[in-house]
Amino acid sequence: MQNSKDQLIRVMTLGLVFGALLFILAAEVNHLKSSQESEEDDATIYIQEDGVTAVVINESSADSESGIITTKDGIITLKDEKKSENIQEPINKGDSKTQELPINFDHINLLITNMSTDERNQALASLDLFTKIVESEANNRSALMAAANNQLNQHPNVKFMMDRSSENMLLEFYLNLLIDRKLPAEFPTNEQLIDFYESNKETRFTSPLRARIWQIFLSKSDEATEEEILELQQKAEEIVLKIKTGRNDFSNLAVSQSQHDVSRSRGGYMGVMEIEDLLPEIKEYILQSQIGQVSDPIETDSGLHIIKRGTILPEEVLSFEQAEDQVRQILINQTGLQLKNAIFDQARADYPQEISEEIIEEWWLAIKAAEVTP
Repeated sequence: MQNSKDQLIRVMTLGLVFGALLFILAAEVNHLKSSQESEEDDATIYIQEDGVTAVVINESSADSESGIITTKDGIITLKDEKKSENIQEPINKGDSKTQELPINFDHINLLITNMSTDERNQALASLDLFTKIVESEANNRSALMAAANNQLNQHPNVKFMMDRSSENMLLEFYLNLLIDRKLPAEFPTNEQLIDFYESNKETRFTSPLRARIWQIFLSKSDEATEEEILELQQKAEEIVLKIKTGRNDFSNLAVSQSQHDVSRSRGGYMGVMEIEDLLPEIKEYILQSQIGQVSDPIETDSGLHIIKRGTILPEEVLSFEQAEDQVRQILINQTGLQLKNAIFDQARADYPQEISEEIIEEWWLAIKAAEVTP
């Protein structure tokens, strides 16, 4: 319980930096939400035959010529015959100076208000926890006032990083807000889930033939002489003899002799591997051997492998019920990314950034030159 409380306090501490920004954005949130209610976009989200999510949003406002449309490859784009104001709505940044103010009720009230429901309930259910949160905020505020008094916040690098953190917060908030507005509450529907599952069952929801594999690997240099290769083969044969006669255990020899660092620390265990991805020489042995059987040294271009085969896992297809949650998350992530890209495309059109390949190269050379200057 104490760890949970301490963790909550740390989360609240991180929230201090963004508390003022969120308060400034509150009015804008209400504006965007009211705009959403008045405009009521008619959104259609569907799955193409190849499983690609496509989004078409028809605006019911007078600016109906603009909206998100779908290209032939299923990637959404933004139709911008007119400048769409309801897709990109500027949010003015405030000038926050909370580090100059002593802690007070309004600050703590905003802090508690901007917590998640669970965190807020915990803080209000325990005076002890609430007290720790206030004390933590007081510590932070005093340290911030000290930093500001020493003009650390005027250092160019510090100012840049503070501004960048605020801008990133604003950007994330803005993108999430627009995406939430454009995604219908019922998306994805059960029909869309099934369509995507059926279209991608073989590629995404089928586990191929796999096997549990152990190995002892002896590396072979590209410049190895015939004598060195012969010595390596003799060493590998001695290892196999010790295992097959019971003089030593495979795992122990893997730890002491194998030159494959990852599997060596696990007694030679390579994990569950797809058989089609194995080297041809090893794949052939796995398919022909019995469970627990140890191979003679198998030579490949990289060296000598001593293989112990474990269980072969058959090809397995996840049922729709097993894959449903995964399918839902894939569709939400994919559609959100497409919407985000559409928002970026329109933002660059509405608020162009005057850059070119020549300017980028000029900046690159200037920064490189400054780096090497003593």
